[in-house]
Amino acid sequence: MTVALSLSGISVRFNGSRILDSVDLEIAQGEWLGIIGPNGAGKTTLLRAITGAVEFEGSVTIEGNRSSTLKRRDLARSVALVPQHPVLPPGMRVVDYVLLGRTPHVHAVTGPSHHDLDVVARTLEALTLSAFTDRDVTTLSGGELQRAVIARALAQESQILLLDEPTTALDIGKQQEVLELVDRLRKDRTLTVVSAMHDLTIAAQFPDRLVMLAEGRVVAEGDGRTVLDPVLIRDHYSADVRILDDGSGGIVVVPLRSQEPMSDSKN
Repeated sequence: MTVALSLSGISVRFNGSRILDSVDLEIAQGEWLGIIGPNGAGKTTLLRAITGAVEFEGSVTIEGNRSSTLKRRDLARSVALVPQHPVLPPGMRVVDYVLLGRTPHVHAVTGPSHHDLDVVARTLEALTLSAFTDRDVTTLSGGELQRAVIARALAQESQILLLDEPTTALDIGKQQEVLELVDRLRKDRTLTVVSAMHDLTIAAQFPDRLVMLAEGRVVAEGDGRTVLDPVLIRDHYSADVRILDDGSGGIVVVPLRSQEPMSDSKN
């Protein structure tokens, strides 16, 4: 197994509080790792630590190189992040927004090369965005915008793609469309994908492996059937669920309503 990304003893503190606590993970080249956990578990912080956006204790090794030894430009060539809340410059065309992904490659003096522009054009085509080239990025629909944000990340030509809850604001059809797209691109380009995910059923469908975080620690790791256990979910999400077979080898996480009767109130 070729290890694309290795995390050793990753800990992060913020205002005296420990957000991540000694996280150890290895992600294989071409693997899709899903990170789940309740709100505040440290999912986004873990992704930001990988990109070097937050200070941390421990070490991150990317394709055999310690991230602490890499220049910001080289780190950006290795790892691309699709943020949960991307910054959208008003008035910027889609093509120019995607071109921002080439920043780690663009020469500071000469600007974008023909190769940079070709990469952007091919990326727009691959994500069926060629027809939106001249559209203002802020006018795109939810699904179109998410494809544009992914296109910007892919234009970096990084082999490691980080996704921070990429489908949170999308309806079920667009969620499926975006995740199927990521999976196809992962296989076509041998990308390593690490995604923080909110919906547990969707998390069971796409990643090869899941890691559950709670209070900054890894509390479970394995395939969907191992990690999406009703006891683990009750303990760490404070939710009662039932795990059902979807009929095709996958599983569905169904929340259960409380059986306790509501007390009558008298005026």
